[in-house]
Amino acid sequence: MSDLVPADIFERLPERYRRRAREIAARVNEIDVLLRRCDTDALRDAAVRLRGQLRPQPDVEMADFAREFKTACGDLPEWAVSEATNDFLAGRVENHTGQFMPTCAEFARHARSIIAPFIGERSGLRNEAERLFERAEDEARRAAIAVERMDPGVRSRVQALVAKARAGAPVARAERPHLSMSEETRAKMDRLRQRRPETSKLAETRLVKGKRT
Repeated sequence: MSDLVPADIFERLPERYRRRAREIAARVNEIDVLLRRCDTDALRDAAVRLRGQLRPQPDVEMADFAREFKTACGDLPEWAVSEATNDFLAGRVENHTGQFMPTCAEFARHARSIIAPFIGERSGLRNEAERLFERAEDEARRAAIAVERMDPGVRSRVQALVAKARAGAPVARAERPHLSMSEETRAKMDRLRQRRPETSKLAETRLVKGKRT
C-alpha cells in the first residue's frame, strides 16, 4: 500500500477513500502477479514449439536465435509468451505468412500487445491513487462551501457586501439616445432628412397598365 498511498496520507483520508485505496492496492498487486516475468524454461519451450512447426529464418543460427529470444522476451510473463506462440502457430498474427519463424522483435512486439491492457490499467490505478488525497480535499472543501451558503447569516452578510459595493454606482439606463448631440443639432438633422411622399406605385405596374390599355 505504501508504494501507492504513503502511510501519512492514508491516515488522513476519509474512510470511503481508504476503502478505494485498498481496492486499488489489491488490483495492482493482482496485475503485478499477472505480469511476473517468466523463467528460461518457458522461453525454451516457446522456441521449441515455433521451431517444430515453422521454418527457421534464412541465415539465422538457432543458438543465436535462442540468445536473442531470451533477451527480447525475458521480462514477459509466461502466459503472454504462450499466448503469443499460439497466435503465431495458428496464423492469427497480422502480416505473418505462417511459414517462417518470427524474428525475436516480431514475437516480443506481439506478446507485449497482449499484456498492454494490463499495463495501462495498472498505470491508471497508480495515477488515481496519487490523486486520492486531492480528491478528498476538494470534496471536503465543496461540502464546507455548500454548508456556508445555506447559513442565513452568511447569506445576509453576502447580500450586505453586494449592496455596499453597488452603493453610489451609476445606474445603467435602458435608453441612451445620442448624449453628445444637442437639441438644436438634432432638429437640424431632422430637417435635412428627405421625406418621401407616401404614394402607391401600384398604378405603375405592368399588370395595371395592361388593364388600362
